[in-house]
Amino acid sequence: MKKILLIITTALSMALQGQNKATLVEHFTNTLCSVCSSRNPGLYQNLRAQQDVLHIAYHPSAPYTGCILNQHNKVENDAKTNYYGVYGSTPRIVINGIVQSASTNYANASIFNPFKNIAADVSILVKQTVEGDLIKSTVSVKRLTNAVLNNLKLHVMYVEDTLFYNAPNGENQHYDVFRKAASNIQGVDITLPNNIDDSLVVLTQTTVNSAWNKNRIYTLAFVQNSNDKTILNAAKSNALKSNSTGIKGLQDIGVQLFPNPASEVLYINLNHTGLNKISITNMLGNEVLNTTINNSEKMDLTTFSKGVYFVSIENALGKTTQKLLIK
Repeated sequence: MKKILLIITTALSMALQGQNKATLVEHFTNTLCSVCSSRNPGLYQNLRAQQDVLHIAYHPSAPYTGCILNQHNKVENDAKTNYYGVYGSTPRIVINGIVQSASTNYANASIFNPFKNIAADVSILVKQTVEGDLIKSTVSVKRLTNAVLNNLKLHVMYVEDTLFYNAPNGENQHYDVFRKAASNIQGVDITLPNNIDDSLVVLTQTTVNSAWNKNRIYTLAFVQNSNDKTILNAAKSNALKSNSTGIKGLQDIGVQLFPNPASEVLYINLNHTGLNKISITNMLGNEVLNTTINNSEKMDLTTFSKGVYFVSIENALGKTTQKLLIK
């Protein structure tokens, strides 16, 4: 479920990011790419040393079609890669809409120098809340100058800040993983107000996919010139904030799962007497088991492939989802 709504407002009073552009690094990588596993750590270290630098990682299907993070959303990951003309090789990076050479040293801090201390024509503020399994985001784009700003597109992305997956290339932590676009991967056309300090407000919402760690999802927004692909500014939401009391932990709903990681057997220990609905999905969001139990149970895992799964349990006390590693 996804929804997007545009509203024009006047002279909003809000705490904005400042007058300089943030720097957005769009990173194209693949979990089967051995070159990525050797070059990505240098990029991540470089990113952590910077201020006002944002990062999003897409996972294209080339050069390796088996990348599980690509398969979760192949259409949008591949479309974004083709948009910049970098499909077919990883890793690659694009900084504020400008494609960097494949030979660029991603660990060198100087790659960000051309993008620092540049006055912004717009500021962006992103706020995010969650209600049950529904993520709601508010993106405010404020005009800062009288510059002619045409052919603009607003991109709103749902991103998982850290994904723990033992990939075939040896990487076990994946940062700022693109999960889904709020409207579509091409962005939505926007027209800014004419007056300085007036704002455009965009409301979006989506239903959490069972393969996501909801507590690690944030909203990233950026405004891009669709003609030359330059990015006017970017911002992300703070940590996910919940307005719901319906999502509880395993202990709250009277359930224990062990061991985790597991290999051949998973024990489900129930303190709650009554119907317990259990659903298990894989990293692609595909449901591999859906059943109900009334008593504690030993579950046979020998038919499951190795990897990360998500176990959702619901009973009269509430609902929770826990990550399960089968090794």
